[in-house]
Amino acid sequence: MNFLAHVYLAEDTPESIVGNMLGDFVDANFRQKYQPEIVRGIIMHQQIDMFTDSHPVFLRSMGRIDDKYRRLKGIMIDLFYDHFLAKHWQQYSTEPLEAFCERVYGIFEQHVSLLSPRLQRILPYMINDNWLLSYRQPEGIGWALSGISRRISRKNHLAESIEQLHQHYEGFEGDFREFFPEVVKFAEELTNGGLNGTQIFTD
Repeated sequence: MNFLAHVYLAEDTPESIVGNMLGDFVDANFRQKYQPEIVRGIIMHQQIDMFTDSHPVFLRSMGRIDDKYRRLKGIMIDLFYDHFLAKHWQQYSTEPLEAFCERVYGIFEQHVSLLSPRLQRILPYMINDNWLLSYRQPEGIGWALSGISRRISRKNHLAESIEQLHQHYEGFEGDFREFFPEVVKFAEELTNGGLNGTQIFTD
């Protein structure tokens, strides 16, 4: 769910940005459905997710959250970290966040036929409400959490989980500042050869 982080960490090509965005929206047969450059981006997204989910700082952040959220903790931390990326954007990019968001939305619009049906449905809302830029404010994260809560079929507390961000704000911010340079380094290693041993091309 951390859309902003994944498109930031993508290689600087439209195909990689689209592939990294698709990472949460594909099934196991994605290699047969997409061109190799898109597949490379999807695999990059998956590798970053595995690195993140097992990282001790990410696990520390999850430990800060009340146990009533249980399996939702990962979604919450993904979005909380996107907030801090947006908040501190100028430390990680020379391109203004506003310009970056507009460029990414343009790439999605140009490649809309490659997006999954679910992404195609949400794209107009993402652009009109400028989701990626809205993450800069905690209110934007609260809105995103409420939206995800409505899309989960089972009863959940996600809509009220923004209170966890406010309650542990400094702790989460410190975790993000410690974690993000490490995931940037990991993404750079993937870009510079770490994906070369991965099966990208289909038979």
